[in-house]
Amino acid sequence: MNNFTYGVLIPNWNGEAYIERALGSVLAAARRTGRVMEVVVVDDASTDRSPELIEKSFPGVRLIRLAQNVGFGRAVGIGMAALAAEWVFLLNNDLALQSDFCERLIATLGQHDPEGLFAIGAQTRDWASQAPNHSGQRAAWREGLIVQEPFDSPETRPTDFFQAGACLVNRARFLKLGGFASIYHPGYWEDYDLAWQARRRGWVNLYEPLAVAYHWGQGSMRRRYGEWGVSLLVRRNHLLFVWANLSDPWLLARHFLALPGQVLRQTTREGEAGWGRALLAALGRLPAALRLRRKRLAERDGLPAAELLHLK
Repeated sequence: MNNFTYGVLIPNWNGEAYIERALGSVLAAARRTGRVMEVVVVDDASTDRSPELIEKSFPGVRLIRLAQNVGFGRAVGIGMAALAAEWVFLLNNDLALQSDFCERLIATLGQHDPEGLFAIGAQTRDWASQAPNHSGQRAAWREGLIVQEPFDSPETRPTDFFQAGACLVNRARFLKLGGFASIYHPGYWEDYDLAWQARRRGWVNLYEPLAVAYHWGQGSMRRRYGEWGVSLLVRRNHLLFVWANLSDPWLLARHFLALPGQVLRQTTREGEAGWGRALLAALGRLPAALRLRRKRLAERDGLPAAELLHLK
């Protein structure tokens, strides 16, 4: 049994439809561990009744109410700074945890060297169908892009990416990396970027398939931006991730050589933003991406991208 301290952090924006179910499952899973955990919810200036529901139904939860909407990344950073725990369960507001979720992740932490560990990601399943929707993910190279290549496993395995809405993360290392990069605001790919930075430092991310949570899936974001808007954010931020993190000139050249063909030939499902529109949106943030890239290139201790990718 390890002696680390643990806390729970949930960023919330307009989660009235599911926050009570989520917090109920979280508190039950935390109690089952037998450990005292501070549970913090950072409310990102919600306009619905979710903050009032939290205050009324969960008086033991520490609610931090932001006066202005700052987005997922900054809300998480505020919560991490407010907590004192060594390891933090970082959870979305639209999750329902299995009762042994926290126990599973704590047990996995106890079976590995904590000094080299950054985060342990869990398995998430669709809220309605219970079909798996997020497992382990390898970083692969496809058509000039760094992509996520999902894998599943019956046992704990190293993973390149993890889902920030269902994980256990080392708080000190999270803060040392600076948290989520602001170029991804208001969301998507910021957790994959952070996982990538951890691996550049030589830290390990794990996937624990026995820790399971049920996920509504893009609940707040879908209501705010719609299906088209969410798909635009995902693809725009995918490009920003590549531009900020491809440290190898030959890979960057392959990316830009492949990009025009991808924009021209990419077909999309109805209601989904195409790569051409995503490229235009990403170019608006190119200066910020280049500044972040230069900063990371100046950190000479990081591994090059080619060593982190599963190249074919």
